[in-house]
Amino acid sequence: MPGKTAGDASISDAAVKKATGHGWAHWYKALDKFGAAEKGHAAAAKHLRDVHGTSGWWSQMITVQYERQKGLRVVNQSCNGGYQVSVSRTISAPVESAWDAFAKASKLNKWFTFDAKQRFVEGGQFSNGDGDHGEFRRIVPMKRIRFTWNSKHHKPGSVVEVRFTDKGEKCGVTLGHSNLSSSKEVEDLRKGWSWAMDSLKSYLETGRGIKYEDWERTK
Repeated sequence: MPGKTAGDASISDAAVKKATGHGWAHWYKALDKFGAAEKGHAAAAKHLRDVHGTSGWWSQMITVQYERQKGLRVVNQSCNGGYQVSVSRTISAPVESAWDAFAKASKLNKWFTFDAKQRFVEGGQFSNGDGDHGEFRRIVPMKRIRFTWNSKHHKPGSVVEVRFTDKGEKCGVTLGHSNLSSSKEVEDLRKGWSWAMDSLKSYLETGRGIKYEDWERTK
C-alpha cells in the first residue's frame, strides 16, 4: 500500500473492505472476540493471518488500527511500543545525486551539517560537528541506507533508514526515524527532518541548501 502506513486512519472503510472482504467494524469485533487487548499485538496479528486469512501487511495494519481505536496505542507508536516518524520528498534530480548527498561527507556539509566524517561501509562510523554520531548497519546502493543515530538531543540508539526510489529524471527520498521514546520526540524530529529534506531538495535542485534558521522563518 504505497503512501499508507500500517494503521493509517485515513484508510477508508470501503478500502479495507475491498482489500480484506470486511470493513473496520467486522475486524474490531473479531479482535474483541479473540481478546486482542489482553493477548497482545503479535498474537492478534497472527490470529488474523492464520484464522481469518488476511495478508501479513493487513494483519499488522488491522491490529494497529484496533489498538488505536481502543486507546492501546497512539499515532506514531510502532508495534514494539516505541515511536517513529517518516518524512518524504520527490526531488527533481537523478537518484544517483540523492545517494551521493548522503554517501559523501563533503556533500553532507553542503545541505545538512558541518565537519562531517564517515566511513561509508556497513559497520563504518560517522560523526558531524553537530554532535551526531552512529554506525552504518545496512547499505544497499541506490536503494537503502540504515544507521544508528546518537545525539545529545534525542534518544541514543535510535535508528534512521533512508530509502531511495528511481523515477528517471526525478527521485523519491523517504527518511524514517524509529525507536524513539515519546510523541514529543516524534514532533521535534519531524520538524528537524522536514527541514533537512527540504534542504536536501533545494541543494539537489538549485545547488544551495537551506539554513535551518532561514527555513524556520518561513514556517
